[in-house]
Amino acid sequence: CGRGDINLYAVFGEAGRRLLEPSGRMGMVLPSGIASDDTTKLYFQNVVDSGSLVSLFDFENKNIFPEVHSSYKFCLFTAGSGKQVPAGRFPGEAAEFVFFAHSVDDLRDPERRFSLSADDIALLNPNTRTCPIFRSRRDAELTKAIYRRVPVLIREARDGKPEENPWGIRFSRMFDMSNDSHLFRTREQLEAEGWLLEGNIFHRSGEQYLPLYEAKMIHHYDHRWSTYEPNGDTRDITPEERKNPYKMVLPRYWLSSKDIDSALVNTNWKHQWLIGWRDICRSTDERTVIAGIIPRVAVGDKFLLCFPQNKSIALLGIFSSFPFDYTARQKQGGTSLKYFTFRQLPFISPEVFDKSCTWAPKGNTNQWLFPYILELSYQSNDLVSFAWDYGWSGPPFRWDEDRRFLLRCELDAAFFHLYLPSEPDGSWRLLESEPATIRHSLLAAFPTPRDAVSYIMDTFPIVRRKDEAKYGDFRTKPVILEIYDAMQEAMRTGVPYQTRLDPPPADPRCCHPPREAGK
Repeated sequence: CGRGDINLYAVFGEAGRRLLEPSGRMGMVLPSGIASDDTTKLYFQNVVDSGSLVSLFDFENKNIFPEVHSSYKFCLFTAGSGKQVPAGRFPGEAAEFVFFAHSVDDLRDPERRFSLSADDIALLNPNTRTCPIFRSRRDAELTKAIYRRVPVLIREARDGKPEENPWGIRFSRMFDMSNDSHLFRTREQLEAEGWLLEGNIFHRSGEQYLPLYEAKMIHHYDHRWSTYEPNGDTRDITPEERKNPYKMVLPRYWLSSKDIDSALVNTNWKHQWLIGWRDICRSTDERTVIAGIIPRVAVGDKFLLCFPQNKSIALLGIFSSFPFDYTARQKQGGTSLKYFTFRQLPFISPEVFDKSCTWAPKGNTNQWLFPYILELSYQSNDLVSFAWDYGWSGPPFRWDEDRRFLLRCELDAAFFHLYLPSEPDGSWRLLESEPATIRHSLLAAFPTPRDAVSYIMDTFPIVRRKDEAKYGDFRTKPVILEIYDAMQEAMRTGVPYQTRLDPPPADPRCCHPPREAGK
């Protein structure tokens, strides 16, 4: 545990284990980061791999330790020395877990208490071997089923095997909001120096200062989520403003385009747009992963960038889908979605999208997804280079809330089929490598993939609450399930799924009319 910024609790936990006799065991009250933080991963990996972890019971601090902030999580950590099987255990016995408990009584709930073996942890977090975080036994079974069918984004080299990185992903953080602040310029400073603002870019004598986007300005399929006001406050962009393809969000700060080029020089990124996700998140938020594309601008350190060498537009769809978000929630015990966590999230392999689309077999899955993601993403003129890169030469698409709702529901239904593959009759597509005991556990928890889809949607209570406030009911879930069923019927009959959208996705009739000269 002597790694990175050393925390006393980690060293204390390691010292306690070293003091044990070979068959002894210890019990400690420790911060839950002992099992999930990057700096303690080697310690936790050793505890798991040696078969010495007995149990880990994680608590939210709800009036348990009054002098400690309620957001500070802790666990009851019980382990052996690693030299022998702990007393009262047998070789290979899986450890027991409970997460998000509020009292000791929660440890007795059979739906919340579950077991994970060393192999399970290696499946779910193959790089760090840190502990996944499940609220229930059903979450554990479903997440393991997804990971057995979908590989992690990047599997690091290990045990003589090379790194696996099918998307060719590289990562980068562009500008630190504190350490790089000497590069930042305010609107007042630039205007005083004679720079002219056009849209959200300052120009002078052939040079440019580009906006600094912060994470809170970006959302799913929307790089114009919020803007800064002249007084320094932020506000959400209104639906009416989003309908204007020339409306640009304004930042707090601007940076020289030369500094931005320098920050990207080692990424080998040639495009005039960027893709990334918000670092700040919680498993209790409306959505855990909030990702999107933005123009090639400056980016603050709370919006983490990735640079895929594979050009498939499907990656954007993965980022914003419900099944992907659900799996990310099982990894989030804190408030940051860092690279080491992101690398171990399940990403459908690029070659899957090149195969025939099971619910519309006339083309491959990439071709089916493309118009949906293009129309959702290309809503303003500052992403024209993104559209051109994917072969679209028309103007941006109009912002239509009802239409965007259906576009996203059809996309989510499609990604549920990709993450939870089924046979034409709607049953699980089981794997030959799955032992009978694992199959039994999965089928007992979720008899069909559709049952899993319904369950996953119920794990987003804030989405439900917002739907009820807007529509009077939880509209997103039944619409996705209806579309999911229609796609399943298409797979059974061979008759291609027909979109609910009229006109269909990315139809030129949905575009803004070209701007007239002089306007």
